[in-house]
Amino acid sequence: MLWLAFALSYLALSALGLAMSRQHKLLLQGEPGPARRRLLRTLAPLGFALALLLCLQRLGGEIGALVWLCQLMLAGVLLVGLLAWRARWVLPLAAALPLFGALTLLL
Repeated sequence: MLWLAFALSYLALSALGLAMSRQHKLLLQGEPGPARRRLLRTLAPLGFALALLLCLQRLGGEIGALVWLCQLMLAGVLLVGLLAWRARWVLPLAAALPLFGALTLLL
């Protein structure tokens, strides 16, 4: 469940990044339209909230919130590192992490 929370944090940060013109041009070769920006900016807080709920459900109040903040920080470091050195890995990782997180739920 914690892997899925991490994946959702990474996805939410990626959505916020894609809502900006510079990252959108870098990853998808074009300007984001107003509707796409609005959608990405709407989905990001939903991903953050769902990741927080997963952490709170699994670990309880105080520790769950702390683990969520740590996961959010690690997802941010991972995303910034990938954007700086291997930008083409950002989107495949955004697809693979939720699948891995869902797989860990099944096991």
